[in-house]
Amino acid sequence: MTHRALHGYGQLLEIFVPAAVGLDARGRGASSAYPRGAPVVTVHGGRGTGKTALCERLHEIHVNRIHVAKWPMTGARPGPVGPPPDQSDPLASRPLAALAYLVQQLDASVPRFGRIEFPRFTYGLIAATTLDEPPDAALDGADGGPGLADLRLFRDKQRDLEEALRGNGPEPPLRESFRALAVAAVPLLRWTAPGLAPLEDLVRHFVTHGLGGEGGGRGLHAVALRWWDGQLRDIAGSGIRKLLGYVLSLRYQVTARARHDLEERLTAAFLADIDAHHRRPHLRIHPLPLLLLDDTHTPAGSRLLDLLLTAYARAAGPDNARGGKVGRPVIVATELSAADRPAGAGIPHPLTVAQLDTLKWDSPHSDAPGAWRVRLRAPALRAESVGAALGSPCPQGLPNVIEQLSAGRPGCAWPLVEAAREDLRTGTRSVLLRCEPEELGPALLGLPPAGAAREPTVADSLLRYLVPERALMDSLLPWAAALRPDDLPDLPPPRAEQHAAHSRIRAFLGADHWYRCAWAGDEGFLPVVADRTLRELLLHRLRTVCTPAPGESGTDDAFGYWTRLHTAARDRRGRPAPDGDGTAYTAYLHHSLALGHHETVVAGLHTLFGGSDRSTWLAALQFVCAAPRPPSGYPVRGSGARPSCPACPGPEPDHRHLAIGRLVRVLGDLSTLSSLYTDDPDSPDNELRRLLGGLDVTYGHQDAATAQAARRWPVLLAQGRRVPELPVTRRDH
Repeated sequence: MTHRALHGYGQLLEIFVPAAVGLDARGRGASSAYPRGAPVVTVHGGRGTGKTALCERLHEIHVNRIHVAKWPMTGARPGPVGPPPDQSDPLASRPLAALAYLVQQLDASVPRFGRIEFPRFTYGLIAATTLDEPPDAALDGADGGPGLADLRLFRDKQRDLEEALRGNGPEPPLRESFRALAVAAVPLLRWTAPGLAPLEDLVRHFVTHGLGGEGGGRGLHAVALRWWDGQLRDIAGSGIRKLLGYVLSLRYQVTARARHDLEERLTAAFLADIDAHHRRPHLRIHPLPLLLLDDTHTPAGSRLLDLLLTAYARAAGPDNARGGKVGRPVIVATELSAADRPAGAGIPHPLTVAQLDTLKWDSPHSDAPGAWRVRLRAPALRAESVGAALGSPCPQGLPNVIEQLSAGRPGCAWPLVEAAREDLRTGTRSVLLRCEPEELGPALLGLPPAGAAREPTVADSLLRYLVPERALMDSLLPWAAALRPDDLPDLPPPRAEQHAAHSRIRAFLGADHWYRCAWAGDEGFLPVVADRTLRELLLHRLRTVCTPAPGESGTDDAFGYWTRLHTAARDRRGRPAPDGDGTAYTAYLHHSLALGHHETVVAGLHTLFGGSDRSTWLAALQFVCAAPRPPSGYPVRGSGARPSCPACPGPEPDHRHLAIGRLVRVLGDLSTLSSLYTDDPDSPDNELRRLLGGLDVTYGHQDAATAQAARRWPVLLAQGRRVPELPVTRRDH
């Protein structure tokens, strides 16, 4: 998405980051706007909300201008994998591998600002590496790797160092033994600890030019060892002896605890090196480094952010006492999470990225990690931005349809925008320009995707984006039609071999990055597929699967799966009575409408009208009207004699029955994200307002709930709200 505009991130891109790192408009170093420490910002949002694009854009802007590091590296996405097993070596750490990528990038020279050196971090890493125990199987000389002779040399030097450690001799011989072992360890590094391979050149340079040679006990190396002396107060000795004594002690701990301790200390060393570089006298002010951490919801990403956040909070001592004297990097992280959550750092309500300018940050007098973290919700892409991207000519309402279908996700909106632009460029042959407003959404979903794509329509491309595994996609189709999890065992799959394990599908739908939209009513009902965009695309695919190909005969066979699916869902509890379980009865009507039984549904809703309060009935009306629309050409059932309605006073339908029938058609058409509401909500002749208002007024009274719905629903529909999420009580928004 780097070629697409990033909408809504301006506050972060153009104001916060330059001010936090200390960079003026001409690219020169300046004092940070947060001299006692900037907030650690985490941007969270669902799939396709532009979070990865934000990290990539920040990297593009600042690379070669300041010291900037991004994790994960482009093209290397962190999978949802757990930590190494407890039996693994302490260096088999994904967070340490991530830290290695950050060090490698920050070690690069930047024009005007040089390079950052990492002696504290490198000393600790080399010490840990020299006491490692490489496995024989990893070293067979294959693929250009080291052989057993290299391993034997390493083990010989390892024994020499351990013997020197057991004695109490002077430090220079110990340092020389350490250097000899480090030299032997360098060729093994990428084979015994592959995650640290990015640092091989850095370690080789450090070993060759620092340890034991000229300046080995002076300069940066002496400063680094003094820092480790201060950190390891419980370890006897000083200098290299103390550091090696600490690493040796890790051998006797439970491996997982040893690994965590090493991670924490090396992260602290990493930040201490950055602080030392920033505080060192320079000819010009140096901006603070920028760390970009994408996908911190993964186990490795979460642990990396926790390590950095903890070290960040403790870098200036208890209560941030030395906050104004410590240089800390600016950290921007992203997290795949759609749920709203408090912004944190004393802010109990959610904030969006666009509201970042309202954040009055006072660096906390605390070394608690949570006090330094601020969460921001990823911005939604709005219709005005979509309209600007589409240009002209553009059918009226198309930007609104794209906003609704994508739920504001840029990752879902841009494929729709690009497909629409390709179509609009054809001029008089444009499908969209020849559409009626009510046909605009379905026509858009049926367009071919822009560029080279494997899918026949843009709807298929979007669904593949949200559900990358095709087998899982097809197995999800009956789940989209289901209302409750206990419906699922009775619903047939499209084909017998496509019944994926329910546990896999539940885990997929239960992921934190889906937006869950509750249906109207006091219970806050959520269907099995609660993300509106995903449900819409799955139902669109289901209709496509159940639609006969042009010229195909035998429509009963073509539509058979749709009929079997909704019949099974409707009949799983028999035929509930209107005065019994209201939830079961509305579910029965919901699936009846999906089967085209319009008059049965109207009669059922008319019967419910007299037996429930108006708020409950308005929720039931939406619940029923949210039924999936049948495929194009689906044979309408029950088109013969009109079923009798118990609520009508005579054999002919009364005014209320007719009004409910019209409401079912109007609201059913407005239950999809691809629908467009074109009526003027402020017009006194608004049809929906007249229908809702007439339900009671015609009979000499009006209930407050229907009056409120008549007033609010047309306005909300015009703003993009859809059935079944329209409010039914004063408490709803």
